[in-house]
Amino acid sequence: MSMKNRWRPRVITVSGTLLLAMTLAACTGTGTPDDDGPSGNSGTGGTFTAALSGDVMNLDTANCVPIVYCSVAYDTLTYLSPVDGAIQPNLATSWEWTDETRTVLRLTLRDGVEFEDGTPLNGEAVAASFTSYLTAPGPFAALSYPIVGAAAAGEDQVDITFGEALTDEFATYLLSGPNGVSYIVSPAAAKDRSLIAEDTAGSGPYVLEASETTKGVKYVYVPNPKYYNQDAIKYDKVVLQPMMDPSARLNALRSGQVTWASNIPPADASAVEDAGLTTSRGPLGAFASLALVSRDSGPLADNTVRQALAFATPRADIASALWGAEAIPTSSFIPEGAEGFKEVNGDMYAHDIDKAKELLAEAGYADGFTISVLDPAFFDPGAAIGQALKSAYAEIGVTLDLVPFDGGPGEVAMQMPNHDAVVMSSGANGLSQGIYALFRPMGGLANPKNIPLDEELVARLQAAATNPDAAEQKKLVQDATTRLDELVYAVSIASIPTLQAVHADAENVPAKYWTIEANPFSPVPEEAWQG
Repeated sequence: MSMKNRWRPRVITVSGTLLLAMTLAACTGTGTPDDDGPSGNSGTGGTFTAALSGDVMNLDTANCVPIVYCSVAYDTLTYLSPVDGAIQPNLATSWEWTDETRTVLRLTLRDGVEFEDGTPLNGEAVAASFTSYLTAPGPFAALSYPIVGAAAAGEDQVDITFGEALTDEFATYLLSGPNGVSYIVSPAAAKDRSLIAEDTAGSGPYVLEASETTKGVKYVYVPNPKYYNQDAIKYDKVVLQPMMDPSARLNALRSGQVTWASNIPPADASAVEDAGLTTSRGPLGAFASLALVSRDSGPLADNTVRQALAFATPRADIASALWGAEAIPTSSFIPEGAEGFKEVNGDMYAHDIDKAKELLAEAGYADGFTISVLDPAFFDPGAAIGQALKSAYAEIGVTLDLVPFDGGPGEVAMQMPNHDAVVMSSGANGLSQGIYALFRPMGGLANPKNIPLDEELVARLQAAATNPDAAEQKKLVQDATTRLDELVYAVSIASIPTLQAVHADAENVPAKYWTIEANPFSPVPEEAWQG
């Protein structure tokens, strides 16, 4: 039942959105965060400047999107390596389930860590941070489930409570900061979150220099002298600049104005490399699908109809036309690299118009039907995905009544219940994350009508979560993936890697990164970008 030290992937393919199954290995290898406290000298690499694809609403960890605006200043309980997808200790040095229900994870905290205001990190401080986050408004708070609570278990330990039994890898993944819940804020900020709307209050490698920061223009950070691992601080200053136009970001990099241009369009990959710049690809960066919302009534309530739509989807053609050779068409909702990936499922619904028509006839819809499809510009700029699906499904007599919508994610969520389906393009999900964040009733973003989960799917997921053996967990999670793919809660289209362009002089930039967003500010000195 004990999970201590470091998780390593059993196979080469590892996860970003969600970890592929991990096995236990000793925390004695090189490259892990230093257990001996501060050492070395911080800030020896000049200024690191980034052109980012979005501005942050504010610096509260519950609202911080893109997350890099906060990950530069906060540390997490566990650490997900972008390089190989391994979970490592960070603010927590070891962990274990408190009993066989596998719903309470007890973590032992690193000794000697302080927040930037000098307050010590202890069990009470971590518990207060979690409690504050779970009640804070913002786009990430709802995604924290199945984390439901936290309590101190002594001066140097904290118990994290989950609403469901979880696999080892998913539990520790949730604590690595994929949605901000594990970015630990100081007790003062936990009590009054207004303190971190325009400032930082973490224990991470850098702190905000408010006097040099102008919202919407640039956010300036300087080394945190209290950071526990000074060797991981590679720059004297970090400057993050919102720059929405991808061409402007790339031009800024080419001209030497910035070190990193984030989220460059895949079509520009050749231009980046021809210019002698470094590229870093995130295979789990984006995933395109058609979420089938009205599974409670009408044609989409019939699984046979949903499977017919899956067979009628020309994934390879859509992927090639919209994203080029970088995209990976797949029938499975779980892409390569994510928890539960099962290679054979990628061709489960190979494009077959005759098969699609046969299934529709079997379900009593030989003459087709019409469904209302929300097509948000936030997910589908220019309605390219929606139009491609509309054309494809017309071949089997299914009419998509596309409803364009120009609004943010919160507004999209409010509109979703009014439609039968919605075009989505978001970070790739592993099996557990997909179920809990997207499809569960009462909170799943792609289930606004609160339709109960399939009983067999729930049974398979729980069988995986309650099995104490990590290798068996992996097999059982793959069984649950097969069931999810059979159910077609969403028609999968393609996994689209995100592309980062970096100055050629920068070091430690991985060719591939197995996290949703690139992370230049690793607590592992050998993984932190420099130069």
